[in-house]
Amino acid sequence: QDTNDPKAFMMENYKEKNELLMEWDRQTSAGRASGDAWMSQFSILQSNYLECILYQIGHAALVTIATLMFDRMHTLLQVFCFLFCLVAGCHTIGWMLNSTSMESVPFETGIKSIALFLQKRKSKGQNTKLE
Repeated sequence: QDTNDPKAFMMENYKEKNELLMEWDRQTSAGRASGDAWMSQFSILQSNYLECILYQIGHAALVTIATLMFDRMHTLLQVFCFLFCLVAGCHTIGWMLNSTSMESVPFETGIKSIALFLQKRKSKGQNTKLE
């Protein structure tokens, strides 16, 4: 698989996820989703809520401290507002489409679209420099 083509890579990733979800749906519909043979294919992840919360607090503290050190609180607030509006907008689009995954699909697609645009722009810039 060509990792230099992010669009093909993402589409392959979607295909794999879709196949797994379709098989999971078939197993659930047939009443076999809780069977030992089916569940033995998957590993159970043990969650650690305290560690997760501490990472979140640490990240928020680090961002805030760095913002204060570089006197960029105004920029942080602008970024926060932009991301809030982006997620809220994607959630609203998901809600209007009556999707089961409210903001994740439009948000993920939007972020990937921006990343592809920036990568394409960067590669065009490099090609221009070579000429």
